[in-house]
Order: sequence, then C-alpha cells, then structure tokens
Amino acid sequence: SSQSDHLLSGRVRYMKRLTQTLAVLCLAMLMAGLTHAAELKLPLVFSDHMVLQNGTKAPIWGWADPGSDVTVTFQGQTLTAKADSSGKWMTAFAPLTISAEGAQLTVKSGDQSRIVSDVLVGEVWLCSGQSNMEWSVRNADNPDEEIANANYPLIRHIKPERNPQMFPQDAFKSATWTVCTPENVPNWTAVGYYFGRHLHKQLDNVPIGLLNCSWGGTRIEPWTPRIGFKLISQTHDIYNDLLVKDPTTPQYKALADDYLKAVQTWAAESQKAVNNKQIISDPPAFPQQIKPYTSHQSPTMLYNGMVNPLVPFAIKGSIWYQGESNHSEGMRYVDKTKALLAGWREVWDIQDLPYYYVQIAPYQYGNSDPSRLPKFWLAQAEIEKQIPHTGMVVVSDIGNLKNIHPKNKQDVGKRLALWAMHDVYKTINSN
Repeated sequence: SSQSDHLLSGRVRYMKRLTQTLAVLCLAMLMAGLTHAAELKLPLVFSDHMVLQNGTKAPIWGWADPGSDVTVTFQGQTLTAKADSSGKWMTAFAPLTISAEGAQLTVKSGDQSRIVSDVLVGEVWLCSGQSNMEWSVRNADNPDEEIANANYPLIRHIKPERNPQMFPQDAFKSATWTVCTPENVPNWTAVGYYFGRHLHKQLDNVPIGLLNCSWGGTRIEPWTPRIGFKLISQTHDIYNDLLVKDPTTPQYKALADDYLKAVQTWAAESQKAVNNKQIISDPPAFPQQIKPYTSHQSPTMLYNGMVNPLVPFAIKGSIWYQGESNHSEGMRYVDKTKALLAGWREVWDIQDLPYYYVQIAPYQYGNSDPSRLPKFWLAQAEIEKQIPHTGMVVVSDIGNLKNIHPKNKQDVGKRLALWAMHDVYKTINSN
C-alpha cells in the first residue's frame, strides 16, 4: 500500500542519514587519531620548587610527539631539541648562575606547554643509603625545636617512591619537591637536612637541593648500576649474574636455548613413551639463573627504579650512610663501594664526583662476632684511601651502643658538610 511504501521510504532515508553521520564521525575520529600529538611530559624531578645545579652543564629532558621540536626557556637561555622516534628529547643549559629567586622554566612543543614554577639554582646533592640516611627529622634528636625552626625556603627536598625494578626505568612512580618548612621537614632525611642546612649557611644562603634516594635495611648492591659491577674486576661475579638474567644478552639466550632444546627433546621422548604405554620422566629443570630478581635487596634493583630516573640530572656530589646490612663482609665492602661509585660516576659522567660517607654506628649487630664491627670500620676507612674524592665521617664518639639508629643526626650532617666545605668548596668553618 501507499502507506507501507511511505514508511519504507522513511526508513531508507533514516538509514542513509545514520550511515552518513557514522561515516563522518568515524572520519573525524580517524583524523583526530592521526593528528593528536603525544603528551608533552617532563620527569618528576623537573617540577615546581626544584633546584637546578649551578656552574655546570645542566641537562633537561622529557617526552613529546616523535619528531617534534621542543623549546626550553629559563634564566635567559632558550634551548631547542627534537624528539626522537620514541618521543624522547634532551638538551642542556649552559652553566647557570646561582639564584635564590624562584623563576619559571617553560617547555613548549607545538601547541603544548609545561611551566615549572619556583625554580631555584644552587647546589644539588644526592643523599642515599639505608635507614640511617632515611631516618627522619621527626625521629632524630630535639625534633620539636628543629621542626619549629625549619624555616629555610631555599632548601628543597625530593624523595622518590620505593620502586625496585629489574631494568632501568625512565621515570619515577611518584616524587614531589617540597620546600623546607615546619610542615614539610618532619619526614625529610635528617642527615641530608642537617648536611644541607650547614652548607646553606656556610655558603651565604645558597639554595640547596636534596635528592633523597634511601630505603631502610637495604644493602649496597641494589643501589649500584650494572656498569659499576662491570668496571670493577672484583665484582664481575655479580655482573655476570646480571647478564644471565637479561633477555637481551647472548648469555641469557644461550641458557634459554639449551633449556628449550632439552624441553623439546623431553617432549618428543615423552610422546613416544605415552604411545608405547610407558612411564614418562620429569621435565628438565628450569635454569634458575635466568629468573629475574624480585627482591629489592638484589643487585641494581633500587638503582634501576629510584636513581636511574634522575640520570643525568646535574648534581654537585653525593653523601652516603649505609653498611649495616653489609657489616659482616669486611674488605669485600671496599670492592662493592668501588663498584657503586664507579657506576655513579660513569652514568653521570662525573669522574671526580664527590662521595662522603658515614662510618656505621657502634652497636652489637645481632649475634654476630663482636670483632666484625672493627673489621668493617677498617674496611670503611680503606675506602677513602683507595678511591679519590671520598671522605669518611667518624661517628664512634656520638653513637649509642644500644641503638643502631643513633638520634644525633645533627652532628652527622654537619660533619658531612665539613667534608664538602673543605674538599669541594675549598673553605672550612667549624661553626
């Protein structure tokens, strides 16, 4: 009927319009996908309230649309870079001048921009180690007074989230720069804070940036980059173990191939046995050597997740408070320290990177032989003799025989700062 024809015609027109609309939407979505640029990103270390290192080439990097141009402006410098095929870009400032006035750092790519506010330029130090470095201001001596008086807005602190990783990471899971105030300082590293505070005062109120990469109870091996174990012959055993666990290496492939061949042979023989109604044997044992590390105490795990994302952020030097978890190793600890420092100096490309470290506290470490402590102290004393640009802070006079975490962190930080004042800044003032 004519009414049916009219309804059919209406449905046809409706379907045509719907088809055309969907086609337009699909085309728009396709074009949006083709033209949408990757998000312009910066590592979390480049964020509000940060401190940049003065007087040296200071790299800056991030991610953008592959092939896109990036412009960075700060302190009168304009830098350009081009994102590579993976989207990563990097450039570097010419030596910056000390500035206690917060300024803006701007990064642009296409129609995207990122602004980092309240950026200072001063002295940046890496603070690393185990619990005595991680020990907070709130848990150290005289916390109420120290916290109430922590009004040093030119001292800044950042601590990445704990993140053990088998392979080097490009970014932190989370990390935030905070300004030294009574509200923020209670959870800062006490040793790092008192070190930075002393430098700040002695260097005429220069801004101080503290990069706090610490984790209680950790050994030295997880803080060491793989290249460090390679550079020191005495730690090649650790380096070789790491190679075997890396699926990109010939060592891993050789073991994996041998295992797979053995499995294939076993599978074929087992099928024959089943067909002949015979018992099959157990499969070949999986080669445990190629299993990835899972513990945060294993070699490179904390460097990969908590330090590598900082590299090559410009730093002045490093302070270190660790050893309790390696105290039974004696002179072996010297070799491992050489690997740690050789690795840091290699990845940062600073062959004279300062490294000032703290003698472990006088304490009866569990049920271990009491002679282990003086033997370990001898090993620690040997470090500064064998490795240039290092120095040890003695704490046997300010420790607590009943506490593995002596609360006097003020003197520890000050003594570390005295090393830096003498060795790096070429001046000394004991006050």
